[in-house]
Amino acid sequence: MPQNAFSIPGLNENDILTNRSYTGDPLQAAGNLTYIEFIALVKALWENSYSQIDFEPESGGAVAKYPLITYGLELKRTHSSEPKPRTRHMPKDADQIIYGQRFQNIVAFNVYTRANRADIKGDENPGYVGAEAADRIMEVFEDFMLEHTPIFKRLGASEFIYSRRVSDSKLVRDGIDVCKRTVTYMLTTEKLILTSISRIEKILIDLRTYMATEMQNVIPSTPNYANLDVNIIDLNQTATPNY
Repeated sequence: MPQNAFSIPGLNENDILTNRSYTGDPLQAAGNLTYIEFIALVKALWENSYSQIDFEPESGGAVAKYPLITYGLELKRTHSSEPKPRTRHMPKDADQIIYGQRFQNIVAFNVYTRANRADIKGDENPGYVGAEAADRIMEVFEDFMLEHTPIFKRLGASEFIYSRRVSDSKLVRDGIDVCKRTVTYMLTTEKLILTSISRIEKILIDLRTYMATEMQNVIPSTPNYANLDVNIIDLNQTATPNY
């Protein structure tokens, strides 16, 4: 299990804040990490460290074996400080504009273990059974995510924050009684869009030309009765025509 490498600060000193040798220079993100890329990164790191516990999507269908960790996106919304895209970079002598917008993603991770030892199959580890095993795996997973948070931010996560641990539960999954533990994190991602000014102008010209051409072929909303013969019928006439 990962251990804290920092010493306990003294009464009048915080080693982490005052000694730059602990942290070095501030991290600079290399690119922008999307939700899909984030999940792929977590999966690769987890399987490299704890290959005995599978890491799969929450709605992935039948489960091969337990214990198991699943993931899922509970919510994605625009960042409260950036409800719409904003200009990130616009060179004075260039033809390109970079727009960006940040999003907040609530990502849930679930730990599943078999609740009953009698359900164990021959290829499964009997040490990973019951509620206590689920609790231990969740603690290991939380430490794992904390340890790798600098990596997530270095690879492009705008922010990654522990959100909450929800209530423990026991349920039936694929016909098997399982113990479930759930933790959620808030992942802030940023989407960048590169747009060419000349391309926008060309699209606008093409649209104006298209609309001008189409308007000539559209039937006007007000009918034009010029050069049109109209027969007026008296609706009050009797059933027998009067010649």
